[in-house]
Amino acid sequence: MKLVLIRHPKPDVAVGTCYGRTDLDLPDGWSTQAGHVKSWLNKNLKGDVYFQHSPLKRAALLGQHLNTASTAEDELVELDFADWEGKLWKMIPQQEIQKWGENLEFNTPFNGESLMDVRSRLDTWWQRQKNCGLENLVVVTHSGVIKVLVSMLCNWPLNQAYTIDVGFCSVTELSVNGDYITLKRLGAGDWVV
Repeated sequence: MKLVLIRHPKPDVAVGTCYGRTDLDLPDGWSTQAGHVKSWLNKNLKGDVYFQHSPLKRAALLGQHLNTASTAEDELVELDFADWEGKLWKMIPQQEIQKWGENLEFNTPFNGESLMDVRSRLDTWWQRQKNCGLENLVVVTHSGVIKVLVSMLCNWPLNQAYTIDVGFCSVTELSVNGDYITLKRLGAGDWVV
């Protein structure tokens, strides 16, 4: 199976805002980048293609744009920052951010989800997907989800997931053959200007 992970377009939110589960709109013009993604998929995926997306608007709109049969999967939502949602990062107490950084896998000074919580729900999702015989699975989701999935599937340390760079509308591609997984493309968005 070819597994293609796509990050949603840049949402309509002030720069420097902490958002995870917050359901944000997309600004006018988002469909231009979406068109580039769709062209890339049409050119690079052969055979049957199945589409899934996070139920949050910024991913759902892209998922439906790419394929109207795309289905929402609750496990694909972004990390829940709870108390930090909607706050500017610079307004969050530095000691809380430092506490989170001391153990990214398990700490949640914001009363939301840890990376391990996200990994657990993604593992549940992955168990349903990995053996269903799909040729191509396209997943439209969020930066945190992509970072955790890549770490999980490639057996990379979860506490280093933050180092993976996933741009808006970027494509991460993995080849899955049983338990053997190869990373083909990481967070690339050649069409992004």
